[in-house]
Amino acid sequence: MKSFRNNAHRTVFLEASRNMNRSNYALLAALYLLTADSRLWNQVKDCVEHNRILFDQMKPKNHSTNSYAMFSVAKDLYLGTNHMSLCDLVDTELIPPKVFAIICNALAIRRCGLDAIQEAPERKAKSGREEKII
Repeated sequence: MKSFRNNAHRTVFLEASRNMNRSNYALLAALYLLTADSRLWNQVKDCVEHNRILFDQMKPKNHSTNSYAMFSVAKDLYLGTNHMSLCDLVDTELIPPKVFAIICNALAIRRCGLDAIQEAPERKAKSGREEKII
């Protein structure tokens, strides 16, 4: 599974999280989701301050179903609210597989930190060929 939605997502997330507290997994997970959609990020980035996200000041407009889902899950992971249910998340008509994968990555970040999305290092197998650790 890809760690980021695209290269722009990787770049924006790494820049936005550069000086953030890496032990605040809720913050990082929410930031990961907010930066996954460039239009959403442009609307909410002014409400992201050093080590906190001011969701009560965010008013995203004219967003897609995908960006609404990522915004809602980001808010849930950061604040502990319940805007998106498990039934919503597993509904393939509501949440496409690529967005579901991004949300799953955010859940992993919330649980384990950024190590959850780091690309696995390659290692030599007993056979002598390189393989990825899964």
